Amino acid sequence: MPVSPVLAAPGPESFDDLVKRVADRDRAAFGRLYRRLVRVVFIQVGEIVGRPAVAVAVTRAVFVEVWQLAPQCVEGQVDGLAWVTAIADRRAAERLREIDGGT
Repeated sequence: MPVSPVLAAPGPESFDDLVKRVADRDRAAFGRLYRRLVRVVFIQVGEIVGRPAVAVAVTRAVFVEVWQLAPQCVEGQVDGLAWVTAIADRRAAERLREIDGGT
């Protein structure tokens, strides 16, 4: 599900720049990326899973994965916002399958 960049909190750095800094293990950049995107990711995930408590858990998992995979993402030079929202979409779909019993 595509997410409008308009919903993301504005900031002086692009999402691509923040992801590059996260790939370099810049914790402050991760915090900025998180603050700018957590609401967008939570809404996106919530629309898929339909349960706020589950959306919170999935949103956390998304940002853990962002931290873990950022170095690989930067190597491929992908769009930072699209990358994070794609992780959110995949994680939410996986969780929905688990909820529905179709792992």
